[in-house]
Amino acid sequence: MKKANILILAQLPPPVHGASTINEIIVDSKIINATFNLILLPFSFVKSVDDIGKASFKKLIYLLKVIMNLIKTLILRQIDLVYFTLSPTGFAFYRDILLVVILKLFSKKIVYHLHGKGIRARVLKSKTDKLLYTFVFKNTQVITLSKSLNKDIDLIYEGTPFILYNGIKSHNIISIEKAQETPIIFVFLSNLKLSKGIKTFLDAIKITYDKGYVFKVKIIGNSVDYSIDDAQAFVRSNNLSGIVNVLGPKYGKEKFNELSESDVFVFPTENDCFPLSLLEAMQMQLPIISTSNGAIPDIVEEGVNGFIVEEGNAKQVSEAMIAYINNKSLLHVHGKNNLEKFQNNYTQQLFEQNFVRTVQSVLSNLKSRNA
Repeated sequence: MKKANILILAQLPPPVHGASTINEIIVDSKIINATFNLILLPFSFVKSVDDIGKASFKKLIYLLKVIMNLIKTLILRQIDLVYFTLSPTGFAFYRDILLVVILKLFSKKIVYHLHGKGIRARVLKSKTDKLLYTFVFKNTQVITLSKSLNKDIDLIYEGTPFILYNGIKSHNIISIEKAQETPIIFVFLSNLKLSKGIKTFLDAIKITYDKGYVFKVKIIGNSVDYSIDDAQAFVRSNNLSGIVNVLGPKYGKEKFNELSESDVFVFPTENDCFPLSLLEAMQMQLPIISTSNGAIPDIVEEGVNGFIVEEGNAKQVSEAMIAYINNKSLLHVHGKNNLEKFQNNYTQQLFEQNFVRTVQSVLSNLKSRNA
């Protein structure tokens, strides 16, 4: 049977973020490449996370090159399906509209894989944006990361989205079970951005410490709009130097070693879709304290494998921390449940298999429409 030609129009690292990481898995996957003929047209408009969403003349020139390569590819190659990781909001969305226009002029079948959110808010705020989104999503297929994210496009998309959970590589690092008398270690792992909840976590640390509880904290991540220096200054000014260790960025095995030597993952984000860091924590058997942002409620079940807190609510984060400090058996139960959930839903192997099935379903849908 002839393999379908899939044009991959997607961001690849650098920078490293959720979408680019998943796209790299797709491009490198043996099972996906064995099933489909992938025609790769990658683009990378930024070199660092801090550049995301910022317009520049260099990006305009690069966009023109991407457009020319896209037109050339559409003319010279037979394309059965375009897999496009569309940017859902911001300057990047308006940029991507140009690529969508070209694809539609060539009458190409498109499936969007949405790794972000915010469409619903834009549609409710702007009639112009609603018209643009309606045009972009008309006669297309859509993949979302979780059922809870389908609502983000329900005002402009009439179809039923396919759901495809992210998945990451399994690491052979076993979480260390420490003695009962050892202080619990809470860990934050993300770029240091206010929207990721770093300041909320720091405030929660102070609240918990001021109540007299004994614990340790590791903060892992690179500076963005809240710097490593900012975090260290907060620690010093609040007499937390013996409690909090600001480690800076960690990658690869070193990152997983730090996770394996921690007890609870804290991520009070205010703007996320499907954070891969949660999956990294899950496979290290760490309970999770996070918010109901994006797909997180599908990942973290309140009282089963972690706690859900309100965005920006340091008091609730502190209460969740104290719940684990006071009940280490709860910590172990939630950690065990997380490992089991990771193995059943979020491994890279499962993601690759589900990606193949999803794209095959998309192609089948398109075929039945044209029959």
